[in-house]
Amino acid sequence: MSQPAIHRTPFHDRQAEGGARFAPQDGWELPVSFAGWAGEVDQFRSRAGACDSCHVGRIRVRGAGALDLMERAFTADHVRQEDDSELASLVLDERGGIVDRVRVLRLEDSWIILTSPAAREGVLEHLREQGEGLGAKVDDQTLKTAMVAVAGPAAPTLLDAALPMKVSDMPAGAVKVGSLLVARYVAIRTVRCGLWCLEVILPTLMAGQAWRYITRKAGDNCVAPVGEIAQDVLRIEAGLPRLGYELNRTVDPFLAGLDELIDWGHDFVGRSALEPLRTRTPQRRLVGLRIEGSPVKIQAGDDGPSLDIPEAGWIPRLGWSVCRRSGGQVGTVTSGTFSPALGAAVALAYVAQDAAEPGTPLSVGPDGPQYDATVVELPFV
Repeated sequence: MSQPAIHRTPFHDRQAEGGARFAPQDGWELPVSFAGWAGEVDQFRSRAGACDSCHVGRIRVRGAGALDLMERAFTADHVRQEDDSELASLVLDERGGIVDRVRVLRLEDSWIILTSPAAREGVLEHLREQGEGLGAKVDDQTLKTAMVAVAGPAAPTLLDAALPMKVSDMPAGAVKVGSLLVARYVAIRTVRCGLWCLEVILPTLMAGQAWRYITRKAGDNCVAPVGEIAQDVLRIEAGLPRLGYELNRTVDPFLAGLDELIDWGHDFVGRSALEPLRTRTPQRRLVGLRIEGSPVKIQAGDDGPSLDIPEAGWIPRLGWSVCRRSGGQVGTVTSGTFSPALGAAVALAYVAQDAAEPGTPLSVGPDGPQYDATVVELPFV
């Protein structure tokens, strides 16, 4: 049996020139770090970072039946969504399970759905099935375009100085379509892990030049690249769910805390399965855990700072048990990392409601209680 193709993003060669370390993820060969993940986390929070987002799915919907398809396929109110805007939404299966948490861009002539990398093909299939007979045209733009994100507190100032257009005054959720040297781009003003962020979708032919300019050739306004490890640390510190970890088809929007993305004023796939859950309290809740224990000092990266980081065995992993300290499992870890901001290992976990209050003492481990942990408020930072 042949192995699935591993894609490289249009930025790959430029990133390799910049010393990126790559690893496979969700069918892509992605840069996991450049100059050490701990330094990249600090860079993101204190200045700005440039992220390769080419693996994010980009599906275009257009045609006479596009609006009908959007209403049927997604949970949010896209009928009232304004042109040139972004709106978060959910794709559900018939049982109400989460296929993906998506972001929907409404443009004047089409829609663009931004999907999780691992869900792109599933969302594409969902749209084609639900759009049959509606007259909507659905096509995958992911391999035909590139996508870059720049985020951080200094990002607005740096981008205003480096780009031919002003972006600092774009409000969150705004989308701008324009052209540069006859090439069409889509700029999305969003928030990434609590930080100001601008994402740009551009033609693949411009990708290498754009990455080189923003990361190496913009003089004092250059933005250093940030890899996947640092981005996931920031995600966990922000308490944000990720597909394949906190989100999957066995998790419904109420359990995930994403029911705010549902507009009950229209029909959508999965609605009938969710109706009985509207008046019930989920048996579990997504919480943050801070792992207790004595860290050891290691070098975080070739150019990164020396940090007190717990031994590798102390970083909670997907599937670890969450137990009461007296024994008895009450939940499961979904994500774990070391938080440079807190100087401690942290985790996201689904736990029983009676074990979910901040301050509750618990334990985690691969096969039962092993490392002490305490429930804390989200976000961690």
